[in-house]
Amino acid sequence: MSCFESCVKCLGLVPWASLIALVICWAGTALFCGTGHEALTLSLKVLVDAKIPGFSQGTSNIDEVFQAFKYAIYGIAPFMFILTILLLVDGILATRAVKKEIEFSCKTNKCGICAGILYSVITYLTSVAWLLMSVFAGLPIYFFQVSNTQCGIVLDQPSSNITGVCIDFVQAGLMPYQNAPENYGKLCGENLKTVCDSNDYTLTYQMFLIAFAGSCIVVLSLKHFLMALSANFAYIKMSRKLADYQNTKYQEEMELNDIINTARSNERLTYKY
Repeated sequence: MSCFESCVKCLGLVPWASLIALVICWAGTALFCGTGHEALTLSLKVLVDAKIPGFSQGTSNIDEVFQAFKYAIYGIAPFMFILTILLLVDGILATRAVKKEIEFSCKTNKCGICAGILYSVITYLTSVAWLLMSVFAGLPIYFFQVSNTQCGIVLDQPSSNITGVCIDFVQAGLMPYQNAPENYGKLCGENLKTVCDSNDYTLTYQMFLIAFAGSCIVVLSLKHFLMALSANFAYIKMSRKLADYQNTKYQEEMELNDIINTARSNERLTYKY
């Protein structure tokens, strides 16, 4: 076998659909986890520097919520890595060229069908979870869009006219409602102008945008995986039916040969006697 034929044979063993989906999924997960973690860190820094009445680091529930999100990100990355590796291995085992080389038996085909169903269910549930995370990741972008409107006002107006321009974190659901003074949870006037003019605010907004794009990329890759799993499941099921047909045909041929051999033996005995 020449070098070119060997390369073609090796390339034929690669499940390109699953491989492309894996690369896309890793890229999207890296974007979401990396920028999401940094966006949460910068968001907490912006909130602390804003000196919002009623908020201080270490005494607010926001700290606990942000830490919970960070821990979730720490778990998402290894889970997606392990899942995509398993899906790639399933794609390799379901490749037609590999099947011809290994010659799976009926028992292995049954295991392949069960594994395909299991991976399809897990991938479907994971895609639904990522779809919900994409919706959730879009909420900070919506909040920043509203905040940018207020920032545009305070940056364009003189300091004497921006006293009543505020961002209410209680109304946005970022701080719990309490029986507190009127300005509780509100970022107004010069403090709002300082926050809007800071580089951390702009960078946080950009990080949330990239995290949202990463989550959408992961959803796209999981849909790609589902299509590959569906095709692999259909091929495994078809190959099993083909194997059953070949076994039945072989048994019929063996029975026919036995009948013919028996008939010939009887003819020889009849001719002899």
